[in-house]
Amino acid sequence: MTSSVSTGTGMPPAEVDIDAELVRHLLASQAPHWANQDIAYLATGWDNEVYRLGAELVVRLPRRELGEAIGLKERRWLPQLAAETGLPIAMPVFVGRPAPRYPFTFSICPYVPGRSAATVDRRRRDGYAGEFAQYLYRLHQPAGAAAPSSEFRGVGLAALDAKTRGQIAALDSPLQGPAQVLWSQALSAAPHDKAPLWLHGDPHPHNTVITEQHGRCQLAALIDFGDLCAGDPASDLGMLWMHFSAEATASAFEGYGAQPGSDLWQRSRGWALRYAMLTATLAEEDPLGRIGRQTLQLLLAGGQRRK
Repeated sequence: MTSSVSTGTGMPPAEVDIDAELVRHLLASQAPHWANQDIAYLATGWDNEVYRLGAELVVRLPRRELGEAIGLKERRWLPQLAAETGLPIAMPVFVGRPAPRYPFTFSICPYVPGRSAATVDRRRRDGYAGEFAQYLYRLHQPAGAAAPSSEFRGVGLAALDAKTRGQIAALDSPLQGPAQVLWSQALSAAPHDKAPLWLHGDPHPHNTVITEQHGRCQLAALIDFGDLCAGDPASDLGMLWMHFSAEATASAFEGYGAQPGSDLWQRSRGWALRYAMLTATLAEEDPLGRIGRQTLQLLLAGGQRRK
């Protein structure tokens, strides 16, 4: 249930200081049966810091107020999502309270063995393309009217047009023309006109845990449901370009049940362009930044072959 995004340029600053001593203090006062377990720093994400707790658990602590809101949303909706989709979604086993030294709630969650998919190259990631497509297919079930919505995930692309064109204008000149063509094609596609579907919201490679067997990458879990919402599945499917080669992306769409060139595919490419432009601005040493820059090249240099 935790991401392993490393600290890098572009990450919002923390609003609270967190270290292993604070984690042990919180456990000693609220969950003393775990207080003597080994505690080790694991990762810093945009919204949370994560510490290993023994061999089977992690402690996930918001590093800023937005992380608190994300934790509350996950705890509210993940049990329902798991029940409605049948997917194995790890849930918190303990919820900690704010304390004098720490202002937010925090979660103790199962540790998902494996590694971030962002740490392996694109061709190796192709190995789990079919599993990833099937996971999204099972996840994308109709959501109830009370399901959370988002202003920047799962919405109609027209609502993001002005901002996206501003991002395109900031690209290097040779990329602007192909990006404008791709975005116009995405806007021209028929919109999602069915019931809003459950969406992960942010299924990028750093929120994907993989294992390797016999040299082949396999999907272990999708983690960090902080952007969970309901809407157009193209929002999630745009991440296929962030994960895979052009060939594996096409195969994943077919496995999902959508043909390359369809309206869903066109809208998904629009989302892929947005994700690539956003992550391409991250630091050179950030794996997600490298993936974003590679995805831009995939979409704008070779991605015009399919229309």
